Formats: sequence, C-alpha cells, structure tokens
Amino acid sequence: MHLIDVSSPQAAAAHDTREPNSAGKVAVGDIKMYYEVHGHGEPLLLIMGLGGHSLDWGWILPQKLADRYKVILFDNRGSGQSDQRGPCTIEQMAEDTVGLMDTLAIDRAHVLGGSMGGMIALQMALDHPERVNKLVLGATSAGGRSRVFPPPEIQKFFYPRLDLSAHDYLLWTGAVCYPQEFIVAHPEIVERKIQANLAYPGTLAAYMAQLEAFMAFDVEQRLNTIHVPTMVIIGNRDVLTPPPNSFLMAGRIPGAQIREIEGAGHIFWISHPEETVSIVTDFLG
Repeated sequence: MHLIDVSSPQAAAAHDTREPNSAGKVAVGDIKMYYEVHGHGEPLLLIMGLGGHSLDWGWILPQKLADRYKVILFDNRGSGQSDQRGPCTIEQMAEDTVGLMDTLAIDRAHVLGGSMGGMIALQMALDHPERVNKLVLGATSAGGRSRVFPPPEIQKFFYPRLDLSAHDYLLWTGAVCYPQEFIVAHPEIVERKIQANLAYPGTLAAYMAQLEAFMAFDVEQRLNTIHVPTMVIIGNRDVLTPPPNSFLMAGRIPGAQIREIEGAGHIFWISHPEETVSIVTDFLG
C-alpha cells in the first residue's frame, strides 16, 4: 500500500545502513530489476507486496535473517528501483522472480512473501516447485471465490488519494497497516517506515497496474497441489487481509502450518520483527 511520485533520496540514505554483498540492476525478461544480496548460507528470497520495495521490509527483519541466510531483496516490476511499466500479472511477477534467480545462479531458495508478495510466492510454488525449498506466506490470500475481502470502509485504503501529499497518504494508510494502539505507542516506527517507502516512490500508473493484478489473483483451486513445506503467518489484528484467508490457505495446502502473531496488524514484519524472525528461522531451520 504505497506509491506517489515525489522523490526523496535523503530518506533512502538515512534509512538504508545495510551493506549488501552485492546490489544493482539486472536484465530479467523485458525489464531491469533491482536487487540486493545480504549474508551467507541457504538462499532466502523476500518478496515485497503491493507498491512496496526492498526498503519496506524495514531495518530489523532483513538484517536478522542475513545472520543465518543469504537474503535476496528485490523490487518487483512497477516498484522501487525496478522498471515501472504497463499492465502486469502475478504470474508475470513470479516469472520475474525466477528469472532473477537464474541471473544470480540460484537454483533453489526458501521464499518468504508478504501481502501481494505472498501471492507471487504462491504462484512460484505452483509453477516452479523445483525452485522453492520452503515457503513462507505472510498476510496474504489465494484469491478466488472464497477470498475474504475487508469491508468497504477498509477497501478504500487500497486506492490512492490524490488530495494528499505522498507523506500524508502513507500516514493515512497506516491506520489499516497497524493497530491503532501501535501507532500511538510507536509513532517513530510508523514515520521511519513512511520515509523508507518515500525513498523510491512509484508512479500512479505502476501502482494501479499492481493493484489490478492483486485483485485478479486466483489460485484457490490449486492449493492442494502445493507440496513444498509451507508456513502461513498472520497478524491476528490484520484488517487488510482478514485472517480467514490465511486459515483457508493453511487448511488446503497439504501439511501447512500456521502461526498468528498476537496484537499484530497487516505489516507484522515492521511492528513485530523479532517474533517474525523467530517464526521464520524456526521453520526454515
């Protein structure tokens, strides 16, 4: 849930203190994708959600995971420092991710996807199961007829408000990304996350293309064909992707586990990073 067309390189410099092993843009299909590699060990792809980019994972989760894994962060088409162009689909973004793995000579990886990134991760597990070691699905949905959408007063937060500045738009959407008590208790975290997103803003057209792909996604009837080890994570206060979506997925993916993070909303990896790291590392081993 991000976008806007004002640039803030100062925010990027202030936010990103990480020193990647490697980073840059590479040709993947018809686009150039931005990526970063951190740490050493088994490869772990982090796939960001709607309108977000690599900085939107925050300043704790990637670093903690990089202590144990070779963490690959990247920007989906239409986001961050990757090319922003035309209509897109979740299938196309999954192919982009596999193409990036090819370019980086990664045959197989753990995959963690958040929100729309979880949809991309699901699509990868369905279309390229041989490339996925273990699968972690956070705050996401398989789409389809059983998909539980939030009520209209929450769905409106998916759509840009052009009457607000970039900063104020992101501040407004915070109301559905975190529980209200977290916003009151931790305004500095909310603001730091806003500055991270503003560092590499997307265009309105690119955001709307991703949103259309997000809304159209549907792999509900294929969930029982996923046979990679799967963990589903949800914040029990998530109002953007209501928890029934996660329980549906966990019930239909053979052998899937599910963990709820108490008191967390949609972007639990920002509000509850230590709990998230613990769940992920325990599952991945």
